[in-house]
Amino acid sequence: MAKSEFARGTLTYSGEIGVTDVTIDDTYSEIDVTDTLTTYSYSEFLGGRRSISVSFSTFKSAGVDDKTLNASASMVLKVEDSAGAYTNYTGNLILLSKSIAGTIDDAVKVSYSGRISGALSETQNS
Repeated sequence: MAKSEFARGTLTYSGEIGVTDVTIDDTYSEIDVTDTLTTYSYSEFLGGRRSISVSFSTFKSAGVDDKTLNASASMVLKVEDSAGAYTNYTGNLILLSKSIAGTIDDAVKVSYSGRISGALSETQNS
């Protein structure tokens, strides 16, 4: 089986961001529908609501404002291979937290996390 190649990723959120890492977690909640008529020692579940969280890190630039928290903006994550094929993930992202960390003789990084409000669409171009 051939390994898929990853050449570059671009995140756009209130302008293009040079990210060092990015994660999109897509989960559904579960609804417990177990009742007294359920077979002994088993649980029954239904799928619930979809929740999508996004986190990314970038280098901190001195003299540049950090991204605004608790405000919604359009997000596009473009994942591309060396042949030019790509996948775009698009949605409205609300950043909810940030963490700034650095050490002596190393770059300072800002890590953000938030949630997609509404749907996250995925489009392909081969």
